[in-house]
Amino acid sequence: MKRWLIAAVALLVSAAVSAGLLIASNPARDSIEVIAAAQDVASGAILGPESLAPTRVDMKQNRSLFFTPAEEATLAGLRATHDLIAGQLIQRSDVAAVDSSSDRRLVFVPVKDVPPAVPGSRVDLLLITGSRDHPTVEPFALGVEVRSISASGLVLAVPAGKAAAFIYAGTAMQLAAVMAEPGSGQATEAPVSTDQQAIEVAGST
Repeated sequence: MKRWLIAAVALLVSAAVSAGLLIASNPARDSIEVIAAAQDVASGAILGPESLAPTRVDMKQNRSLFFTPAEEATLAGLRATHDLIAGQLIQRSDVAAVDSSSDRRLVFVPVKDVPPAVPGSRVDLLLITGSRDHPTVEPFALGVEVRSISASGLVLAVPAGKAAAFIYAGTAMQLAAVMAEPGSGQATEAPVSTDQQAIEVAGST
């Protein structure tokens, strides 16, 4: 009887360990479904549904760089910023809005408390004016594409005709950056200059 019990316990322990190893080694735990190019896409071409193909890949990090199937409707209608080849995973920096200028400049803008953006993210830049006791926060530029990030600021892709304005703002103005969630629409920021306004705006969301 004793031997039977010992054998049964050993068998249960072995089964539990085996199950744990299977879970730990299961590659599906690190897989994610993202959007790839279903065909070659030329630089500047508009992506359509026929250009996109959901595909599952193993990926532990940098998942936010890519589009998920839930964002396929957002991705369709954007233009390729360079040539894409069939099977290539589409990153946020690979596409841009159709109405965005192709003649753009990369501008470094100092920003305090840089948000957790990645290349291809969109940020809203808010301008802080007034005194410390009576500040005003108002929009400066909305939906600006991020190209790279550092601890002291952001490198942004802006239309060539607006580069000087961004450089001036980064030098002479106090800016704060708010990162837009992937797939979110254009922001509709309203100026806030009083405690009551801040309460009302925050309470309306």
